[in-house]
Amino acid sequence: MILRTTIALAFFVIGLVLIALNFLSLPATAAFRPYLLYAGIGLLLIGLVLVVVRSRRGEMPVPHDVQPTGGVAVLEPSAPVAPARAEVALLVGGNGASEPSVRWYHVAAATITGVAAPKAKLKVLVRGEQVAAERWQWQTGGGAIDLMQTGARIPIVIGGVAESAEPLASGWIVPFKNWYLTPKASSGLGPFLAPFIAGVRHVFDVTVSWSEKGVAQSASASFELRFWREPTSEPRFIRIGDRPSYHDQIGGLSELHDKGTALRKEAMMLPLASLGVWLGRVASWTTETRALIAEVSTADSDYFWALKNFDAPLFEGVRLHDERHRQALRELNERLIRLQHFIRPLSTSAR
Repeated sequence: MILRTTIALAFFVIGLVLIALNFLSLPATAAFRPYLLYAGIGLLLIGLVLVVVRSRRGEMPVPHDVQPTGGVAVLEPSAPVAPARAEVALLVGGNGASEPSVRWYHVAAATITGVAAPKAKLKVLVRGEQVAAERWQWQTGGGAIDLMQTGARIPIVIGGVAESAEPLASGWIVPFKNWYLTPKASSGLGPFLAPFIAGVRHVFDVTVSWSEKGVAQSASASFELRFWREPTSEPRFIRIGDRPSYHDQIGGLSELHDKGTALRKEAMMLPLASLGVWLGRVASWTTETRALIAEVSTADSDYFWALKNFDAPLFEGVRLHDERHRQALRELNERLIRLQHFIRPLSTSAR
C-alpha cells in the first residue's frame, strides 16, 4: 500500500513538472514542447488511476478466514455458557417406621445443583420378582413433584422383624417375617414381596425421570435389601456400589457374636471326640466374621485375623485337651472381645 501511494505521488509530481515546462517556453525544451503537455497529462491520469484503485481495495471486506499476523491481538466473542441443568442424587433414606417391630425402608432423592427437576416421576423395578407393576408415588402421595435440593423420600419396602399384636399407626397389619412393597406411599399397603428367607437379597432399581426444555432426563440407582440368618436380626438396606458401614452390618455381626459366644461356651466342657469338629467350626466362624468385617474395612479385617494374644478364660471345670484346643480358644476369646467394639456403640445409637 505504501509503495503504491509513493508511485502515484511521483506520477503526479512529474506530470505537473512536464506541463509547467510546456508553458515556460524554454529554449532547451523547445524541440519537445508538443510532447511535454501530453506526457504530463498522461502521468497525471496514471496517478489518478492508482489512487482510485487503492481506495476501492480499501473498501473491500476482509474475508473471515484471513487471520491477522505480526502479533496483533484479536478479541473473539466467547462461546455462550450452557444453562445449568438439574442433577439428581439417590441415597438411602433409612427406616421410616416408628414401631420397633417394623422396618420401612426409603430412598431419598434430591438435586445436587440449584436447578429443580420439574415434574419428576418415579419408576421402581424389583429384580427377579413377579410383582405387579404399579405407578410409584412419592412419600407425599403424588405421582410427580418439583424435586429440589431440599429433597423428597420414596417409600420402597416394609416388613416385620418381630412379633406384634398391634397394627401400625397407619392401620396396616404387617405380619412378622413378611415383606411388602409400598408403591402407594402412606395411602395403602402394596403387593406382597416375599417372606423372610435367610441370606436372601432383594434388589430395587429406582429411576427418577423429568424433562428440561423438552429434553428427557433421568437418574438411576440400585438398592439392596439383605436378610441375615435370623428374621429378628437387623436387615441391611444399602445402595449398591457403596461400602457398608458397621451400622449396616450390625445384624450379621450380632449373629456371629452370639454364635462365637456359643462356641466359646461349648469349648469349656468339650469332649475329646468332638475336638476336631469344634476346631473346624471355629475356623469357619473366623473366616465368615473376617469376611463380613472386610466389607467395611480391610485393615480391621487383617487386625481381627491377627488377634492371638489373650489368654483363654480359665473358668472352673474347663478342660483343655491339647495346645490346639488352648490356642483356638485364646484366639476365639480375643476375637469376640474385638467384635464387641463393632457392635456395642452401634446398638446404642440404633435404639
